Amino acid sequence: MISFRIGGTAVRISFSFLAFNALLFLMRSGGEIFAFYTACAVHEAGHIAVLALTGGRVAAVELSAAGIVMETEKSSLSSLRKGLAVLAAGPAAGLLMFAALRAAGCGGSFPILNLMAAAYNMLPYRCLDGGAMIALLTLGSVHERALGLLLTALKLLITAAAGAAVYLLGREALPLLFSASVLLICDSVKS
Repeated sequence: MISFRIGGTAVRISFSFLAFNALLFLMRSGGEIFAFYTACAVHEAGHIAVLALTGGRVAAVELSAAGIVMETEKSSLSSLRKGLAVLAAGPAAGLLMFAALRAAGCGGSFPILNLMAAAYNMLPYRCLDGGAMIALLTLGSVHERALGLLLTALKLLITAAAGAAVYLLGREALPLLFSASVLLICDSVKS
């Protein structure tokens, strides 16, 4: 893992992030990669904007194959509502960008990548926004364990579907299987 600081924010880059990028650069054109990372920047800007509006601050950023995880200062998100707002802001930014680009008549991969980033980040993995929101909402509830088992089954199904996509579509679907596998591993480590 590579670690450094930018201002007061710790930045960590894991090996899996570098491996994912190598795979991405082998399989996609430079324009597609630029559009992909721009969509990621729109997503993260949504989180940062709402975090700043709620008085929060980013303490650390970790880049891995599963995505970008921002850790806030302990007192930054003192309420459930603020936490949910910050988590939902990333996917909302992608949806807004998609809608604005489509309304302006823009085609190509950039609007679709924003929509895909929003959908991807709403998957039920704790290291993604959707899973983090589920965890916030169910933490300490009587149904937390049952929901955890149901989510584990869903995650295994998603990974199996990614494997089936590689079998049916070939190497074009390898990044999907790679991401699903990394998400499954990261989520099992976090649990």
